[in-house]
Amino acid sequence: MPQHHPQQLKWKKLLHGRRWVCLIVEAGNFGGSAVSYPLAVVVPTYNRCDALKQCMKHLEEQARKDFEVVIVDDGSTDSTEVWVSDYLKRTPLALRYFRQENSGPARARNFAISVIEAPIALLIGDDIFPAPQFTALHMQLHEQRPEASVVGLGLTVLDEEGQQITPFMRWEGTRGAQFLYGELIAGIKPDWKHFYTSNLSLKTSLLRIFPFDESFPYAAMEDIEAACRIEAEHGLEMVFLPDAVARHLHPMNFVGACRRIEKVGESTAYFDKLWPGRLPRKPHPMAVRLSSMLTRMPLVMRIVEATANQSLKIACPNRLMRFVLSHYYDRGYERYICRTNNPQRPVEHIEHRSAN
Repeated sequence: MPQHHPQQLKWKKLLHGRRWVCLIVEAGNFGGSAVSYPLAVVVPTYNRCDALKQCMKHLEEQARKDFEVVIVDDGSTDSTEVWVSDYLKRTPLALRYFRQENSGPARARNFAISVIEAPIALLIGDDIFPAPQFTALHMQLHEQRPEASVVGLGLTVLDEEGQQITPFMRWEGTRGAQFLYGELIAGIKPDWKHFYTSNLSLKTSLLRIFPFDESFPYAAMEDIEAACRIEAEHGLEMVFLPDAVARHLHPMNFVGACRRIEKVGESTAYFDKLWPGRLPRKPHPMAVRLSSMLTRMPLVMRIVEATANQSLKIACPNRLMRFVLSHYYDRGYERYICRTNNPQRPVEHIEHRSAN
């Protein structure tokens, strides 16, 4: 292992794109310019200090340790900054920490890519707990496949220990709005629509050419859009690495998923504005009419939502559940269209999605 040289906490004001970003920078246990690493693990974080602790613990336990870790704190208001400042004094990891104003994971990842020197970037979330062979398997792929277009996609599964897993959570993580790993396990070849930044490795130079679009209204779809752009303008070969397993701390209930999928709908509308026709929508005409009617009757819709929530105790998935999720997705989609026609309407504070 290289010799590490702890440094003192210091403030910097850096220009990222067209915007000045105030950052706390700590090189911590980082080897400095004399040390080069083949891989950098990029971890955006926002108000998930407890999960971040577990994430770092699992990175410490990697079988292959020749990598650096770059944490970009997206303006957390919890104890993240205090904990990381202390952790930097004792961690065995080659770790750097940056802090920016709350701007979303797209900007956080773009900034990380701008400061790392490793040729391979491994993108995860703060609620991702990698298995011991995780970094080794991602590095092995790129050592064997040095082509710039090759992207490694590992398998993200639900963490069985830190949360109570429901049938709805399992559905969402394999065939729902979160991930579509079920079809990959079944043998379908991954493509740009599987560009999940919870467990993804690629050449750093590729993301410098094709950064994440920071204009998305919420933390959703900006990763898929980057992949769509890379495939269209450069070429993209996704390689599924089912043994590169990471556990995902993602407690989610149906009501929370309804709120979340509205934001996905908005971000999808922006994606469609950029790439019309790449994600064809084929809503059922009767479902569209019913959804439109329920939009004008919010109290009735809440009753339908509550009924769908109870129906999950009987069967998951089911038609009512799918209809309610589709309703909120479409409502978010239409809300973005209305917002573009009324640009004075403010966008909410940018929350991070649970890693995706």
